[in-house]
Amino acid sequence: KLAAARALARGDHRPGLDELVARLGLRDERPSLLTISVFRQYADFAPDEIQELVLDLDLPLSVRLAAIEALANTGDYRLVPAIVELGLRAPEHSEELPRYLHALGRIGHPAARDAVLAGLASGSMAARVAAAGAAGRIALLDSAEQLVGLLGAPEWWVRFRAAEALLQLGAPGIAHLRSVAEHGGELAREAAGKMLAERGITL
Repeated sequence: KLAAARALARGDHRPGLDELVARLGLRDERPSLLTISVFRQYADFAPDEIQELVLDLDLPLSVRLAAIEALANTGDYRLVPAIVELGLRAPEHSEELPRYLHALGRIGHPAARDAVLAGLASGSMAARVAAAGAAGRIALLDSAEQLVGLLGAPEWWVRFRAAEALLQLGAPGIAHLRSVAEHGGELAREAAGKMLAERGITL
């Protein structure tokens, strides 16, 4: 079924996405990687239909997340306010929150600010990692102080993403990294120093 759907998605007589979702039984099943590839094909030609899936709260969360991932690949900014709202409402330790933040980073629009800043303060490690990645890709200068705070996080992956994001902020972020590398706590100094050294930036 999925192989047939993918072939149809490439043709000139694609069925409506809502019809395809019904035929594939996605209201009752988890989507596969092949399903996501079908969504990506639709996202290129019918982004409005993909957006309708994202906002259809009667669909399983896994289907809506697959639709978000497909639309994020297109860089379509129109979905940003909806994903921000979903991210702000998502439970802190839910599977969906880091996925929303990751999608916002992929799209790369500064309107994601509120969700990204909230994600940086999350109690979920996965959410903080995704939020730091998004902050760097968007070059969100408002996130600098929170990113500096995350340089001392107990989780290595959080420290790494925070340091990487600060580097992506340009001169202000590099200044923060230099300051932390000289005066921060042990974990923060190590994270900042390693990131600067890897990029050949001197203190």
